[in-house]
Amino acid sequence: MEDRKQAILRAVVHEFTTSAVPVGSQALQTRYFVNLSSATIRSELAELSDLGYLTQPHTSAGRMPTDSGYRYFVDFLMDTEKVPERISAFIEGEMRAAPADVEGMVEKVAMTVAAVTRNASVASAPQGAQARIKHVDLVSLEPKEVLLIMLLEGNLLRQQVVNVSHPALQTQLTKLAARLNAALGGQASDEVRSRYNAAPLGLEKELLGRVVTVLDLYEKGSESLVVHDGVRNLVRQPEFSESSRLQQVLEVLEETRYLTLLLRQLIGDSDLQIVIGSENMSSRLQGCAVVLTSYGPSNRLKGVLGVIGPTRMAYSQTVSRLQAVARAASERMAQLGI
Repeated sequence: MEDRKQAILRAVVHEFTTSAVPVGSQALQTRYFVNLSSATIRSELAELSDLGYLTQPHTSAGRMPTDSGYRYFVDFLMDTEKVPERISAFIEGEMRAAPADVEGMVEKVAMTVAAVTRNASVASAPQGAQARIKHVDLVSLEPKEVLLIMLLEGNLLRQQVVNVSHPALQTQLTKLAARLNAALGGQASDEVRSRYNAAPLGLEKELLGRVVTVLDLYEKGSESLVVHDGVRNLVRQPEFSESSRLQQVLEVLEETRYLTLLLRQLIGDSDLQIVIGSENMSSRLQGCAVVLTSYGPSNRLKGVLGVIGPTRMAYSQTVSRLQAVARAASERMAQLGI
């Protein structure tokens, strides 16, 4: 594309993103191209429309970008915006305040992205993390009922009532808990399974079997954990003034299993993915733009962090702020060991 056409397309994207009003030649001349005549600008706008980068709602209206126009802008014209210091400070503060567990961290990450991008956000948990035992307590409830209390790293508490085959006194349970803490404290789930497999039949094997079950449930749950936030931001956008359009997005956000697969498919092996309008695989998101990046400790299969909003999105700002949250979250999770 010629330099002048690129400049005009960039200006139309900027103006329309800001105002949500189709952009006319007079506005472009006044604000961007004082050295060009309105007739020249109109001619360039017409050619950009013929090329499929702009469209006109009706004959007398100004122009607005098409999905192809936004795609050209993102691929060739977009400069990533510098994150303002106050936004960076806010992001850092939110990550420092995040709970020291996977669920709490993912929720905080989603809330932070929604706040700084003013769109809806989605976040899936990094996968492949093994649960680690911090401390185990065993409490006798009935002769054959034991309350298993497990504190996992990240200060996650799990409690289970276990029915055992033979009566167990509290003194016996206290000694067993001490042995388990000495052997398994700080150990990952693989070590717990090894001890369970090697244990002879009896009380310890029964309780270790339940410990393994709890750890399995935790690990599987973290793999399918997807959180969204900021739907209220979409309500403020004119593109979602029709309830049917907003409902389509809500349906996608509420289908956790589908959303998990969709995020993983969209991000693929890339660290940044921008999917615009008709490029979306889901028909319910074809009026939206989806911006995704990955985050999480480097020793794990990373989670996906994203923004969903109208195609009339401030892409440069969104990308820079999304990546800033991803970096801060990754560093914080590495510090906390979650």
